Amino acid sequence: MKNINRRSFISYLAAAMVTPYVVTYSSGRANASLVPPGAPLLLDSERVFPQSIASGDPTPSGVILWTRIAPSAYIATENLIVQVASDAQFTQLVFESFVPAAEISEASDYTVKLDLDTHLQAYKRYYYRFIYANTVSRTGRCRTAPPYGADVNGLKLALLTCQDYTNGYYGALDYVAKDDTIDYVLHLGDFIYESAGDPRFQSLPFADRMIQLPSDGIVAMDLTDYRHLYRTYRSDPNLQRALESHTFIMTRDDHETANDAYWDYQRDTLGAPDHPYTVDAQYGNDPLKLSQLMLDSQQAWAEYVPIRVQVNEGATHPHQFLKHYRRVQLGNLIDLFMLDTRTYRSAHACGEKDFFGRYFPLGCSAWKDDDQTLMGGEQRDWLFNGLSQSKARWKVLGNQTYMGSLGLQVGKNKIPFNVDAWDGFDYERIEMAKQVREHRVENFVVLTGDLHTFMASHVKVDYLNRSIFNYDNFIGVEFMTPSVTSAGLFDMLKLQTPKGAVQWLAQGLTNAAVRLTNPHVRYFNTVQNGYSTIEFRDNYCEWKAWAINKNINSNTQKAT
Repeated sequence: MKNINRRSFISYLAAAMVTPYVVTYSSGRANASLVPPGAPLLLDSERVFPQSIASGDPTPSGVILWTRIAPSAYIATENLIVQVASDAQFTQLVFESFVPAAEISEASDYTVKLDLDTHLQAYKRYYYRFIYANTVSRTGRCRTAPPYGADVNGLKLALLTCQDYTNGYYGALDYVAKDDTIDYVLHLGDFIYESAGDPRFQSLPFADRMIQLPSDGIVAMDLTDYRHLYRTYRSDPNLQRALESHTFIMTRDDHETANDAYWDYQRDTLGAPDHPYTVDAQYGNDPLKLSQLMLDSQQAWAEYVPIRVQVNEGATHPHQFLKHYRRVQLGNLIDLFMLDTRTYRSAHACGEKDFFGRYFPLGCSAWKDDDQTLMGGEQRDWLFNGLSQSKARWKVLGNQTYMGSLGLQVGKNKIPFNVDAWDGFDYERIEMAKQVREHRVENFVVLTGDLHTFMASHVKVDYLNRSIFNYDNFIGVEFMTPSVTSAGLFDMLKLQTPKGAVQWLAQGLTNAAVRLTNPHVRYFNTVQNGYSTIEFRDNYCEWKAWAINKNINSNTQKAT
């Protein structure tokens, strides 16, 4: 993966100035063009740019731009030109440069990322495109961030998560693409699913959405498989349009690597409780294979999404290879902390079994232990310090799994529903909540994915204290966006639930039942798919949930 930095750009620009390219004029200012005079620009973009283009991670002076060259169109001596303009017709060119041919290769699967930081103006929408072998890509739109600390009247974010390609159509992404009122898109993880037919949560009802992995298995086994998944997902027209239309801010969850992944500190390797490397005897639960699987998944993600993160390509340990938790500041309105709650998390406290292990751990209280960590010490300190020092109006977490308490009442005991979420790391959750309260962190908002559910709830320090008059116990709000296509919570869990408990589970996951035993939850809907938006203003934020039928392969369905 090649992330072209500012110094490289400056050197490329300097090289361009000694090349006899034509100087064109627009609105009285000269623009040095890298396109040879009279060169015809072909519009066969899918042949050259099969995964199209994308932008991400805005700063006040730039964004990350992304594209991929088709191997069949690759020319070893051909440079890749990038153009950014203030108009869709590219008559007002504001930036132009090129990526040397030597920087495009099979080593990064022909993907290219360019960091335009310091080259653009703040809080402005631009249009961009790539040109390769006289073929022009589609035109994309990107938006830079407001200046640090500047007054911003309002910002609207779209929220996405869990887009299992095999489990439905991306109608929700078509709506996102067409919504010009969206400023940025937050993707909260599970951009891909590592599996292509896992019977635990993939029933494969759509014949035209099936995926055949190069390894011929049902889950990704290596870098080749992961790359194939990203190429397949990014071939979807609706996903392409969403990425072309908006600047994305993204994080990873488990399915970018393996279901319910964690870090096995005892063996210093990836914990993947359901992956063949763990459960299939022929692979021997080999820590080296598991660690390499994590590295492969990290590399593919860094290659295929438009993100500004720290990558050490020479590292052989996943904790040194990729660091992707980061802070995105959007004027004085939003301080956005994008978390990584997979790379450094402890093993599941109550064992790796499905029922009575990761889910509904009857007779186990280890999820309360103080050695359970979801974020790891370094990330935890970074977050606590950032929250306590932030001057922004809204302090927002881009978070993978549900932070609140969610359980079912069994007699006099409340059993956590899912200790793969923050319920399995209760001590660290309480510590963070205390930090928020003690440092008087106001306007604290958690944006969450993972659970395939629309949910709105209060964030509390002590969830056992049900008093609505203990105001110090309420520290913020949490909004969970549903899955774009992934299987609903009940449909997914009933396959793993003992037969005698399925009816009990169905009754326990209704809106009324969840809110009865979890009074901090104000809305719960786990039967529909879609996306959500959140608009931040100075004195309020407004979350809207949109239900979209994933079974319809059409752009004409109506959102509700």
